[in-house]
Amino acid sequence: MDQVSVEIAAIKLALAQASEKIQALDGLVTSSDDKPQGQAPAAGKINTAELIRRAEKLLKWSRLKADTLNLGAGLFADSCWNMCLDTYICDLKGEKITVSSIAHSSGIPMTTAMRYINVMAEQGLLGKSQNPSDHRMIFISTSATCKAKISTILRHLD
Repeated sequence: MDQVSVEIAAIKLALAQASEKIQALDGLVTSSDDKPQGQAPAAGKINTAELIRRAEKLLKWSRLKADTLNLGAGLFADSCWNMCLDTYICDLKGEKITVSSIAHSSGIPMTTAMRYINVMAEQGLLGKSQNPSDHRMIFISTSATCKAKISTILRHLD
């Protein structure tokens, strides 16, 4: 086989594997096991546990999508969205999340994550605060505005 044929075969294999992962993901998204009593709650009647469940599901889907489709190019990554969702989930659970933790979970380099976090903080989406027991450590949280916007998105999901 010539080089072009080898590359075409590799792309076809990667697409077939991506298709399998997408079908598995589609099963997760449409699974009736995840919906309370087989139905999604009405948009205005969702408790914190349901918001957390929906956010975790979106975050898992987003990461799987990026891992499946990126093929090393980073074209399908939603790093800022994933960092906001991760922080939102931690806030709702009453957990603290550090800059390094959110950078690691986003799957992007620490310097890029720091730049995104700083921009989102400047835009009022995220808040930063020092750990009182270790001033080298910075905690990240979603702002009230960001929480409200993400909650609105989650409430409108089926």
